[in-house]
Amino acid sequence: MEVVRRLAMSHEVHVFAHEWAFDGSEPITFHKIPRVCHKPAWVNQLFFSYFCRNAVGQGFDVVHSFEKVPTFDVMTVQSPCFKSPHLKGVGLWQQRLDWARTALSPRKFAWRWLEARQFADDGVRMIVAVSEKVQRNVQDCYGLSDDYFRLAYTGVDVPKIERVYSLPEVESIRAQLGVSPDDVVVLFVGTEFKRKGLDALLEGLALAPRERFKLLIAGGGGGKLEYYKSLTDKMKLSVEVRFLGLVQDIERIYPIADMYILPTLADPCPLAPLEAMAAGVATIMSASEYNGSAELVRNGEALLLSDPHDSQEIAAALMKLTDRRVRSEMAEKGRQLVRQFTWDKTAADTLSAYRAVMQRKGVKGQPSMERSGVSCGV
Repeated sequence: MEVVRRLAMSHEVHVFAHEWAFDGSEPITFHKIPRVCHKPAWVNQLFFSYFCRNAVGQGFDVVHSFEKVPTFDVMTVQSPCFKSPHLKGVGLWQQRLDWARTALSPRKFAWRWLEARQFADDGVRMIVAVSEKVQRNVQDCYGLSDDYFRLAYTGVDVPKIERVYSLPEVESIRAQLGVSPDDVVVLFVGTEFKRKGLDALLEGLALAPRERFKLLIAGGGGGKLEYYKSLTDKMKLSVEVRFLGLVQDIERIYPIADMYILPTLADPCPLAPLEAMAAGVATIMSASEYNGSAELVRNGEALLLSDPHDSQEIAAALMKLTDRRVRSEMAEKGRQLVRQFTWDKTAADTLSAYRAVMQRKGVKGQPSMERSGVSCGV
């Protein structure tokens, strides 16, 4: 939505989706794609793809997809491929076994079919990857050259995040959450707790001097909230841990944290670490092998975990940031870094992919008002 809003300021933009909730002032035209069914997801995706292909037609200069549909000129890829890149390195019989399993599963067959059509080498399309990690995954699976790709990292709404809270405001919010002024507050933001590395984080917290920390966990848990509450009790961490559930105004929570941590096990380009850095919070996150956002960190703007499974490394990172001076220096470096990664830059990088596609199509020049069709499933 942030990219579409910015493109709509100087281009004609149409959005094709099941649903579209938008209250901005930009002139965006919405086209409703009928939803045949909610579940199973793969059936809904096939119908969505079919209806989008017919709805988009030939009336646009650029068709940009954020979904698994084969009809597009530019596609933003925000997640790993359904096809495993490891199949390239296995024997012929193992590959045949994988195809047999796929053929016997309508769900797997549908996703693989859609994905194969998406990444077909037609010499024209452009793929916008949200990180080098995502680009490498696509290339490992489908062998596309670098010429097919543009990078457009997730942007950060810096002005919104940078609001400065007074000390009384910070203490008031802390009190509402059961946190004292002297507590070292560690913030974790994520919904899929297991994939985001909460297990290792809790183990790491248990290894550190517990009286020094309060861990605030913001997120729904992906259906596992009660399990993790029970796990916290078993680990005797109930005093140190607060489960906040889903938080609508997370920008209100960042300023009360002393540090932010995301020991994610697999993330294309998570937004929360960048938001935390924009808010001036010293940040710990998984290294780029696990986390696309870490590709942006160069000179100590954040503390990177070489192995997010390692609870000892997590405990050491938490203890390192108990030093106020270290926290302050890292927080300032992080804030300066993310100022370079705005949604305006993301939109500009996306627009460069549009221009490349139009050049490949042989369009002479560019019309004063480009028509862009954006397909996105909600």
